[in-house]
Amino acid sequence: MKSNTIKYGFTLIEIMIVIGIIAMLAALTLGISSSVMRNAEKRKTQDVLQLLTVALQEWELEKGRSITFDGYEPEMAPDPNGGWTLGHYDIYRNEYEVIQAPQFSEQGVLNALMNVAMETRMESLVDVFMQSEGAKDILSKMTSDIFIEHDHGTYSRKLVVDAWGTPIGIVFPGRPYFDVNPNGSSFDAAFDDCGDGTVRDEAEDGLGSCINARPYFVSAGPDRTWGYRSQSNDQNSTPDNDAWVASTDNLYSYEPYLEESAR
Repeated sequence: MKSNTIKYGFTLIEIMIVIGIIAMLAALTLGISSSVMRNAEKRKTQDVLQLLTVALQEWELEKGRSITFDGYEPEMAPDPNGGWTLGHYDIYRNEYEVIQAPQFSEQGVLNALMNVAMETRMESLVDVFMQSEGAKDILSKMTSDIFIEHDHGTYSRKLVVDAWGTPIGIVFPGRPYFDVNPNGSSFDAAFDDCGDGTVRDEAEDGLGSCINARPYFVSAGPDRTWGYRSQSNDQNSTPDNDAWVASTDNLYSYEPYLEESAR
């Protein structure tokens, strides 16, 4: 007489449930890992922004004055007698500097152009920092993936980038937007009168206004897109604007003024 043997095994439904649980745990682990990595990259970038701030302070302490930037036009500086003269600046624009004066019809600056401008500014700033032993020492504390040798083909220059490989930018202070054309013409040179020899430009208009005439350092953030706040144009200064949204993950050495408080 044959006895009935009971065989135990997994049904197809049970197997699918187990696979689903494993997939869910894997996705959860991956999500946590990605979040931890993003936060680590943000902290690393914030550390770089603070190191640059200290390097700037060291340079200014050694020189006994604030750093100056020539703005967007022309290479003039206020003289002691209240006039304007061809002046000495620490950082000059060159043919690759594409940042201009903000206009009422401003639609923002293309991300690729802002990248070029910030790359140019940072390379020039590093050259200036290398003139100071204190600032140079601060730069030496950065890792090789942050303080890089930027190859231009026939030559190379030192450049500071964020954790995502985008150039760190610097924004210089200038006059409030509605004061930049004292003669009422958009074609007049927009000089600054707060003593730092700079002017309000599209970088400050789009990324945030400096506080107490102090420059700030900025990263485009994880999305590697600078965005643009269009502070000079109310129609473009809306939180649902794509350029605005792109700016919300930017990282700063200090939080700049934005919107109405910038004017």
